[in-house]
Amino acid sequence: MQNFGFALTELVDLADHSDLFELLDNESVYALSHQGFTEGFSSVKAISRSTGIETRRLLQPDLLPIDIAVAIAEKLQLAVGFDWANCPAILLCHSHTNHQSARQLCNQLSAKLNVPAEKFIALNYGCVGFIELLNQATKILADLPAGIHVPLLTVETPEHWHDSSDKAFCGIVSAGATGTTVWRGPGHSLLHVETATEYIPVERRKPDVPLFWTEQGDMFDFRGQPENKLVMHMDGESVFLNGVDLMLEACLKSYADVVDSAERILIAPHQPSGKLLKAMIAAARQIPVKADFLNNLPNYGNSISSTIPTILARLDEVVYENGYAPVNEGDVILLPAAGICMNRLTDSMCIGRAAIKWQPDRFHDES
Repeated sequence: MQNFGFALTELVDLADHSDLFELLDNESVYALSHQGFTEGFSSVKAISRSTGIETRRLLQPDLLPIDIAVAIAEKLQLAVGFDWANCPAILLCHSHTNHQSARQLCNQLSAKLNVPAEKFIALNYGCVGFIELLNQATKILADLPAGIHVPLLTVETPEHWHDSSDKAFCGIVSAGATGTTVWRGPGHSLLHVETATEYIPVERRKPDVPLFWTEQGDMFDFRGQPENKLVMHMDGESVFLNGVDLMLEACLKSYADVVDSAERILIAPHQPSGKLLKAMIAAARQIPVKADFLNNLPNYGNSISSTIPTILARLDEVVYENGYAPVNEGDVILLPAAGICMNRLTDSMCIGRAAIKWQPDRFHDES
């Protein structure tokens, strides 16, 4: 079992902070999906069957992404105990149709934390964003001594760049924010990490239809109000087909790397939608992959790059809700992901995978 010598410290999220988020239920999604000119969901039950989600989160109407960025940064610092000034870099993923949004958020957060803006590395990376944060952190730390933290933050508010009447997205996306740090020290050992951009051949896409595309115009926000903005659309059928294959590929590669040396394996995949997740898990079990697959969709939804680290931040809860035995020290958790490629929307998708060896004891830097 490979071990880079790097570890993740505490993982934190903000999902339970009602002062920051409000919940969006399926009744509301049903109404939102019928605002536009396209056909909405046929029923509230159809939303549950299709998405696997019952509730999702919206940023409170009087708040901005910087507010949850500050909140998650403060929560992470309190949990781990590092000094921002001693970090060689701070990595933040904030996905958006506006490619400058992540950089702008980093600049705002640098002012709030009183940390030079050049220390922040901004990523607009989509669903594989957390795996890419891990990947970049290991490269930054490669030649640095032990005891140095590289914070990883995800801040996702997808309601700001989606049309709430778009059936393909309105039922699955959810806001979220998470934090952890990577370092050479105690914590959840990082066994491997890898990301890539995969070109999708024309025979696996509809002719003359992009996988994803953007559109500027009069849309609806997630409270049913008209709003002019640049939104994301997708060809759901093609994305589903290729998403299942890429998620399965990432899962199988990681599984092959650890299966001979791990007593127990759990798999915490990106949670794109209920249908896609079920299809990937069913295919993996036929191979067979002998592992506990975690589903966190019902009350958390697809929070883009925040999805996987939200599972890790509340792992005991998720494992219990899925009916599995508690997580123990030394259990290996695989993190396969696939989804939108923000730099090549039309014909490519991103894929990523990582594996960690779980250490259940809370960690706090006393240095």
